[in-house]
Amino acid sequence: MTARSTSAVRLGVLVAAALCTLLLLASCGTSGSGSTDTGAAPPQGGASTVASPADGTDGSDGLVSETTAATPAATVDRAEIERRLALPRFTYVGEAEGQGTARPFGALAFIDSETETLAFRPRIGSDLGRVAVAPDGRLIYVTDQDEPVVWVVDAETHEKVRSIRLPGVSRHQSGAKTATGRYSFAELLPCSSAVACTPDGALVLVLSTAGLQVIDTASAEVVRTLPELRDGIELAVSFDGKHAYIATVDSLIRGKHTMLEWVKMSVAGVGGGLALLDLETWQVVKRVSCGEVGGIAVDPDDSRIFCSDFKLKALRIVDPVTLADIAVVSLRSAKARSFQPRGVGVLPDGSKAYVVCAGVIPTSGQMASLATVGSSSNDQLYFFCAVVRTDTREVVKRIPLDAY
Repeated sequence: MTARSTSAVRLGVLVAAALCTLLLLASCGTSGSGSTDTGAAPPQGGASTVASPADGTDGSDGLVSETTAATPAATVDRAEIERRLALPRFTYVGEAEGQGTARPFGALAFIDSETETLAFRPRIGSDLGRVAVAPDGRLIYVTDQDEPVVWVVDAETHEKVRSIRLPGVSRHQSGAKTATGRYSFAELLPCSSAVACTPDGALVLVLSTAGLQVIDTASAEVVRTLPELRDGIELAVSFDGKHAYIATVDSLIRGKHTMLEWVKMSVAGVGGGLALLDLETWQVVKRVSCGEVGGIAVDPDDSRIFCSDFKLKALRIVDPVTLADIAVVSLRSAKARSFQPRGVGVLPDGSKAYVVCAGVIPTSGQMASLATVGSSSNDQLYFFCAVVRTDTREVVKRIPLDAY
């Protein structure tokens, strides 16, 4: 599984989260190297419905009615896929330090996956976000939430090679945001968020405030911008390099709201979508509506898309052509009711999917809405990773986590 890094991204909800002490709403993770970005996003728009218990106490083994996916598995070089998935021994995490001070700075953490220690931590940029690793493992592409650039880092020397300017993107002015102020979604957005490499390493796709921007790695320049995907928040590329899957949200047309109102809308998970982009014609060939996204991962044989869904608190298994649900697996349990499913990863053989989730335990001990988090300074965040068998479509384990 390839995790990904995002500091305060999640479409400005991060800012809202900070002010409302909703740190769990900021999708914070790591980016392992080897494959194209196994990001995060949810799709809907199929005939299936979530099979959750009537009493709402436990949906860990709840599956859903299924639709038949007519898409045959693509012919792929599995050895090549596994090589890319397992390339370096490092996991990369984009970080931000000194926020709110006169001189904030970014850092890229190199975590040694064998010794489980921090090996290197070069300072780069001001507020690092997502990470994508070139298929050959030599270069690392990192977005910056405050700066309108993508940083390119040498994986061997750990040094910054260059910065790639994102045209049409202005430096993010965080400024002082108040709990009572009303802000448009655009005012909360970081410069850029999700990033992914194509399997041949020729292109890097970046979601920015200008839209989906395409970087040619040979010239280190943005060669194409798709402004119609300014509503994109998550991104994943198919292993054959023919398609990209972009999770979207309709927040740009919702007007101005307070921070808490934005948080509540995100918790409700409404207004999301999934778009299918043809990387040969650069046309969005299909869009469907769904709950707000948490993460997207592509099955290595390109036969399925795995998406987490805020609204349903579930993992969707989606047909890669029709974007219809093949199945929806509930992630709820007696404890994990008030939570958000976020980052998604899948094993190279496609047998298991992993969904990292963030929730809150109020001081009363009763599970409550995430929108009420912060009402008590003693509210506790909790995190877990749900392990889903993709053949039986059931949650087989929930692994407690210290953070995410």
